[in-house]
Amino acid sequence: MAVWTARRRLAILALTGLMTVACSDDLSTGNSVLPNGATDDIGATARDEIEASVSALTLPSSLDPLGTAPAPTAYTPPCVPPTTPADSDGDGVPDDAIYFFTAPPCRFTGWRGGTLDIVGQLRVQDPSPAQAGFGYESTLTGLRTRFTTADGKVIYDVTRNGTRGLGGSVSQLVLTTELQVIRTFAGKPDAAIDKEWTLTYTPERQLQINTPIPGGTLTIVGSIDWVRGAEHFALAVTTATPLHYNDACIDTVQRIDSGELHLAGDFDGTEGTVVVRWRGCGDEPSFGFSPSE
Repeated sequence: MAVWTARRRLAILALTGLMTVACSDDLSTGNSVLPNGATDDIGATARDEIEASVSALTLPSSLDPLGTAPAPTAYTPPCVPPTTPADSDGDGVPDDAIYFFTAPPCRFTGWRGGTLDIVGQLRVQDPSPAQAGFGYESTLTGLRTRFTTADGKVIYDVTRNGTRGLGGSVSQLVLTTELQVIRTFAGKPDAAIDKEWTLTYTPERQLQINTPIPGGTLTIVGSIDWVRGAEHFALAVTTATPLHYNDACIDTVQRIDSGELHLAGDFDGTEGTVVVRWRGCGDEPSFGFSPSE
């Protein structure tokens, strides 16, 4: 699992003080006051990173992301096998293996109504190969997802390099992430994003090894450093209202039905917060900007 320095721990603790930020109740996608569509683009990036983090709460959904199977209980063999399948403790996490993704076979149709392709490399290691548990350490190398809408009019790539570490027990999981992310946007420069955050997941019922996660709450705290063209925003990420993961949401990637995430910082001289708000199962979250008072 990624090792956090004392400086990072102090920085994360300091961010929790930013959780209460004024925001209106009429946030709506596309209603942006930041130039170049930055509100929607930052919001969509945060949405994607949260969905990827939720998928990373189990190894099977790390390989075949949530929303690519017909139901969350349908555990089928992953789209790509491990290079070395040895699993000494039988907890579903290989002792030390690499997954090389290509599309196909790692091409999933129907994902967000379009197609999701995955290519790149994922190394997975069991931190305690002699003792069954929920934890794993992973290294992402050029791991790229490409989403294409059904009509082919929207295509974007998300490429991730870095580490994720999962630990926890039957009552809670903690995912730490340190990633460098490149995200493309049609007609705009790519965004280079340094993401360091911790996601804490508290289930509504006791967890079991080798099974999908049940419903539960998610809190996220950390930072995103966003660079795109002339934009450079250092953003504090906090959870204003815990996000609720609904495991009864099936046939959709969008399984968070409530909650609110804040990304606060200085936007080229304007202090404020990008707000991402979830309202229902299967519904895309809304993105809005709230200037600081």
